[in-house]
Amino acid sequence: MSVTFVRCLLVAVIVGPWAAQAADAADVVKVGTFNCEWLNRRRIYVKYGLPLKLTPQDDAIWNLREFRDEKFQEAARAVAAAIWEINADVIGLTEVGDETDVRDLRDLVKEAGLDYPFWAAARSSDTFTNQNVAVFSKRELTHILPELPGREGFDLELDDPENEDTTGVSKGMSVVFQAAGRPVNLYVLHLTSELGGHEKDAQRVAQASIVRRHYLKPMLRGEHVIITGDLNDARDQPTLRRIRGRDDIEEDLVQTAGATFHTRKVDETNESWNDRLRNHWTYEYAGRREQIDHVLVSPSVVEACTRENQRRQISINFMDLNQRFDNEARRVSDHRAVLLTLEFQE
Repeated sequence: MSVTFVRCLLVAVIVGPWAAQAADAADVVKVGTFNCEWLNRRRIYVKYGLPLKLTPQDDAIWNLREFRDEKFQEAARAVAAAIWEINADVIGLTEVGDETDVRDLRDLVKEAGLDYPFWAAARSSDTFTNQNVAVFSKRELTHILPELPGREGFDLELDDPENEDTTGVSKGMSVVFQAAGRPVNLYVLHLTSELGGHEKDAQRVAQASIVRRHYLKPMLRGEHVIITGDLNDARDQPTLRRIRGRDDIEEDLVQTAGATFHTRKVDETNESWNDRLRNHWTYEYAGRREQIDHVLVSPSVVEACTRENQRRQISINFMDLNQRFDNEARRVSDHRAVLLTLEFQE
């Protein structure tokens, strides 16, 4: 047996298993979205069941700074415990307060045992609710954009195209983090609510158009895109169609909780696809359950998380956190969290 052959054999024995492991290596990233339900100091009383416009008697109580801070800390501690339970690598938060509120929440999450060294708060222009959006991350954040620029027109009435208005995205931001060596453009959004009829519906679609225009730029450069947040519309509604790109000719975002994305086969628990789909909801109103909090991904994310056998390494989890972290004074949130686990192939 020659020395050269022995050396080759040793290399094969040592490198072979390592190469197999490297082929199966993946950069696992858990991306979440969670509506913290009125977790901002200026409007914290709404979280405790009071209306947005306080009576003079309630206003006198809640305007005491010490009392307001105490109630905020109480609620924020419960929300922090929920964020600890979600344990996302990167999580978009909606219905939070300004930068000070977000910093305090981040510190409470760290106190609970989960450190997010990287975080950012948006620059909200919503002076009515004072709500904001933010992102916590275990991965370094770059290219932080605290607000999304742009305006879009919309019709105030269906039968009067001359009656127009314009809107921006009042609660939205974007950041970039790295996954498997490639940039991921993460958007955290809270679009306008459904309260207000057609005008709000049209405004929400217009906001979706602004977001679509913004993320198309990095997506067309070949970068990954992930949209998270409370979009205040269900999977099959116009807002989701517009923000995904179903109304134009460019590539569409993928609805990660949709029927066309997941298998319809019955699994080992005998849970049918229809049963599983019924569990894909995040908000209940008047007895009706809908998914209005979403995590949407670009096709490049799906491709990067797909193995050679065409198996997608993507899983989604809807988490009801009130059952595990129930605050005596107030529930954690009236929304369920969404957690998407992505295994990017190295």
